[in-house]
Amino acid sequence: MEHRKELLKSRISQIQDPIQKRLLQDVLVDVFGELLDYSEESFFNLEQKIDGERCDPDSHYYIYTGVCKKDGLDRASRSLFEVPREENHASGYLGTLFLACDYPQIRRCLSGTFEAEVETDLGTYHTTVALSYSRAYQETVHWLYRQFMANRRPWNTMNCPFLYKMLDITDREGVVPKDAVIIKVAIDLFELSEFVMDDMALVWNLSEHICKPRVDVSVAGNVSYYVHQIPREDDQAGYLAAPEGEELFSVIFSDQQVLVRTEKEAHPQLKMLKIEPMYEEKDHTALEFPLQTNQRTFRHADRQALGQPRYLWTKGEVERILSSYEVFDDFELVDLCPDMSGDLEPILMNTFIRVQSFLKKKRKIAVILHAKDSTDIFRYEKMYFLLAQLQLCTEEYEWTGVLR
Repeated sequence: MEHRKELLKSRISQIQDPIQKRLLQDVLVDVFGELLDYSEESFFNLEQKIDGERCDPDSHYYIYTGVCKKDGLDRASRSLFEVPREENHASGYLGTLFLACDYPQIRRCLSGTFEAEVETDLGTYHTTVALSYSRAYQETVHWLYRQFMANRRPWNTMNCPFLYKMLDITDREGVVPKDAVIIKVAIDLFELSEFVMDDMALVWNLSEHICKPRVDVSVAGNVSYYVHQIPREDDQAGYLAAPEGEELFSVIFSDQQVLVRTEKEAHPQLKMLKIEPMYEEKDHTALEFPLQTNQRTFRHADRQALGQPRYLWTKGEVERILSSYEVFDDFELVDLCPDMSGDLEPILMNTFIRVQSFLKKKRKIAVILHAKDSTDIFRYEKMYFLLAQLQLCTEEYEWTGVLR
């Protein structure tokens, strides 16, 4: 813009007639001034639009999940880590398998029993086994939910379709000794046997760190408490505090640090959960399937909707909410049908969440979706993730889904 202004000045200086020169100056200054104002206003509106779409309060708290062979873990990864799980299993536990097939087929497996040959260090045993959702992995998600609640961070549930294909194997007859070391479990799943994958591990972009905070004592009324100051080393990551032995604590987040206030004791070492930014190009985890995430695009319409007193459950509004999530790219919204139940019972994606409602019977709304890829074995779990997001928006309705 400046070089054009200088060019106009040089052209005006070449005019000798003072009257023509004055008129030309007035015209060019007015035109140039309007053009400059218009340009500045356009750039300002563009900046506001970009800032509005990028400013997401939860942008550092999105969870990426994947599944890989245990020997395919990248121990040097800065983004993906194996999901921890408790080793205290229920009686009769023989192991965990990954069943890479559709949700309806898995539902049928959960309701039946199968013959199995169990190889142990004490010998080989034949018994009857049953399959169930992995209790250890379910409890890990429950634990993460509690950390979000304790830190007063909004819980947007998790898009982890792999979680509902990790199945625990349980000895129904109690034939295998409890102290035996399991070497191999061969299960006859009939036509589904080819979909069994062993030695699988779930991964996510969440890591644990032990920090040494600076501790100060503060007083509020008649109560004294300890303030732990922990600097934020990565401004692209999300942080959650998990102090050991503290049931009641408060956390204050800022751009430079995290303040953790406890009443019970001062912690010379404090555990922090870090939700790592995802650098896929630098990660060498041998994933069996593409990563899944609950990430969304926080658009201007979504920001406006946060200020609305309530949701208007129209097809357009539901599509706006669902389309903000990346996973919705795999679907098309066909229709909404109030008072209609789905063909299948939904997965209880958040069985640990307890919602208090005065309504004895909730009205059901069915979301009818079309999966763009009918061969995607995760399409049902992805749909239930989207339904869970809708369920978190309201208490008066019960959401269900149908795939067409």
